[in-house]
Amino acid sequence: MSLLVLSLLMSFTMPVAAAEPQEVTELFPKTLSAAIAFSIAVISAGFGIARAGSAGLAAAAERPEIRTTAIIVAAFAEALAIYGIVIAFFILGT
Repeated sequence: MSLLVLSLLMSFTMPVAAAEPQEVTELFPKTLSAAIAFSIAVISAGFGIARAGSAGLAAAAERPEIRTTAIIVAAFAEALAIYGIVIAFFILGT
């Protein structure tokens, strides 16, 4: 949520220095879509880490040899946030 607010603030304050109004109309959709893409990716990564982490800890309590597999599954969920920031950079870069 804070990323969305930050992107909205940046999209309204940064183009003020720009001389052409066309830059204002081009910056806002890019910033908003990058913020939405990153926010959704981070929320889903947090949900995935919470679910995988709790299940992994429960499984490791019963069978300690599963601990490494549980960490790997949690790392896959964490990769969603990394993919989200890469997509946000791609959106802002176009």
